[in-house]
Amino acid sequence: MKNRSNKNYKIPYKHKEIEIIIKKNKLSRSYKLTFDKKRLSGLVSIPKHISFSEGYTFAQENSNWIIEQYNEMMPLIIIKNGGNIYFEGEKRKIVYLNGKKSNVELCDKSIIISNNKNAHKKIFYKWIKKRISEKTKLTVINFSKVINVKIRNIKLSNSFSYWGSCNSNNDISINWRLAFAPPLVLEYIIAHEMSHLVEFNHSKKFWTLVDELVPKRKSKEAWLKKNGNYLYRVRFN
Repeated sequence: MKNRSNKNYKIPYKHKEIEIIIKKNKLSRSYKLTFDKKRLSGLVSIPKHISFSEGYTFAQENSNWIIEQYNEMMPLIIIKNGGNIYFEGEKRKIVYLNGKKSNVELCDKSIIISNNKNAHKKIFYKWIKKRISEKTKLTVINFSKVINVKIRNIKLSNSFSYWGSCNSNNDISINWRLAFAPPLVLEYIIAHEMSHLVEFNHSKKFWTLVDELVPKRKSKEAWLKKNGNYLYRVRFN
């Protein structure tokens, strides 16, 4: 069944087109423009009484911003044999090998993925999530000793809009793409979420807790601000 609350358009850009999704929202009181980093598309939210064509006109009027956001996500970095990525902050070459046993070996300058069923990407993806999950658990244990916070569950997020989250049940969620960032950046996000379980705000007390767990946190914030889009640009397909 066709979704009557959404309508898709295109904005021409160079030799391609950027998708624009116009969405009617009964709670919206004005136009709202965002960019979907996963789909690489502009998203315009409009009130129900506004026409789709008016929403598209609004997108066209703001096309420079949409194109700027699109360009910040280009080029995509596709996981492939012989390709280069930054993993845990270090540049490494991806090497596929044929082997009877599926395995991933992390070296100084390379990541060697062995598999005999042409499933190297799948093996690598599972390995990444397992590795960052283990690193997160270890960091949580160490930080819990400092600020006396017990975490009930640790989840990995696939979000394209936030690096971490937490809730009142003492669950935290960490974006698995932080595996491509330096380890101290991952630690900063974990510290940030755990500190929120003590201080549910961004008060001075909150930042004091974060600083206790991760010294020089502003350098980690600066890294994410400068390089965050790189983590979203890495794709498996």
